[in-house]
Amino acid sequence: MPNFIAYIALLSWPIVTIFLIKRKGLEVGVLLALLGAHMFLPVAFKIDLPAIPPLNKYSITTVTILIYLILNKKRLGFIALHRYMKFVFVMLLVLPFLTALTNSERYSYLPGLTLYDGLSDAITNFLIIVPFLFGVRYFNTYEKQLILFKYFAIAAFVYAFFTLYEVRMSPRLHWMLYGYFPNSWLQQYREGGFRAIVFMGHGLLVAIFLALGVAAATAMTRLKEKVLPIKTLYVLIIIFMTLVLQKSLASLIFGTFGLIMIILMSPKRMHQMALLIGLLFLTYPMLSSLNLFPHKTILDVASRVSAERAQSLEFRFEQEKALLNHANSKPLFGWGGWGRNRIVDDLTGSDTSTTDGRWIITLGVSGWVGYLSQFLLIVVPLYLTYRITVKRRIHDKKESILLGAHAILLSVLLLDQMPNSSLNSFYWLVVGSLLGRAYKINQDYLGEKRAESSHNTKLVNSVDNG
Repeated sequence: MPNFIAYIALLSWPIVTIFLIKRKGLEVGVLLALLGAHMFLPVAFKIDLPAIPPLNKYSITTVTILIYLILNKKRLGFIALHRYMKFVFVMLLVLPFLTALTNSERYSYLPGLTLYDGLSDAITNFLIIVPFLFGVRYFNTYEKQLILFKYFAIAAFVYAFFTLYEVRMSPRLHWMLYGYFPNSWLQQYREGGFRAIVFMGHGLLVAIFLALGVAAATAMTRLKEKVLPIKTLYVLIIIFMTLVLQKSLASLIFGTFGLIMIILMSPKRMHQMALLIGLLFLTYPMLSSLNLFPHKTILDVASRVSAERAQSLEFRFEQEKALLNHANSKPLFGWGGWGRNRIVDDLTGSDTSTTDGRWIITLGVSGWVGYLSQFLLIVVPLYLTYRITVKRRIHDKKESILLGAHAILLSVLLLDQMPNSSLNSFYWLVVGSLLGRAYKINQDYLGEKRAESSHNTKLVNSVDNG
């Protein structure tokens, strides 16, 4: 049961958000508000008021930002989206209604969906993804991109100390401050020690945050940018060592992958790898359905590392296969929420499934239309930035490195949606920033070409007149 501090923290966050915007400016203020909510507000706690979606740590931050933008006549980045991306974004808002209309029947003991459910889900989708539009509009320059990476690296560095405390003392900070434990204690016990949950609700969410922080700190190290009074390399080392102690093999692999790619590879190689991961992610459900994905090979490799981890991974794959078969029975718009995407035993009525990965949750709830609509928002920026690199539209070396690092960071985030579900409002801002950066680079390039063409035309005309 949450204590009064949990209520105070959540209800006072709009005041904190406005203060940050006024003190730090719109861009940095919004960034810090989203980061702070993700890092420190209570987990799995919401205030359910009539006629509006439940207010949790993410939605209350987004609503506050929206109200501020409306009152100050500031725009989001929807107008900046290309036509096909506008269609994808709008589809995310329309889709819940289509899902509700095609799921009016009961499923076992679960009731059918109504248009009210569709409206509620559409509003929820909008509030989660609004920071994506903010990133498109307000974090589309190299300077703002650099600020994003700087604060991400600082945030991961700060969180490393909270994480180290809980790794040593057990995950207790959330309980001590907010009066309740937000998850299963047993899931945080690993290899004779603990995973930290701090204020994120699960050790795996802390682990991927640190892994992404490793990518951000690695980029700042390669660019030789200072993020704190100490050397940036020391910041990177502390974050990485904390990630190791967090005892999450998948996140450690993802973080190591990000570090190696960003510190050693050329921007072109970074974009190639990021796009390859994006395409693999989009086609993974189809490859799994056709038994073309090398699950057995991955299990063999995992068994050499740890028999326990291999067994856990095998269980995940079995669950994915069953859930994928269930999802394929409603392939277009999915089963909807309220647990309808899960497998229910016909005889006992009990839920027999375990849903971990964001990809299978999205596919089951929203079908292929929802799956593609959501994840194309991530893969399209990876494609556009790859094209920018191939066509050599950036000539500054630092800008090229940061753009490649941004693509790798998103690919790491995308990889984590296969075993886990970690996407949130702050990460959507990071995604939107890369898309906005791609648009800005192309826009500046075309502007330069038009200016050059106009100059050449004037030069020719002056010669002819002479």
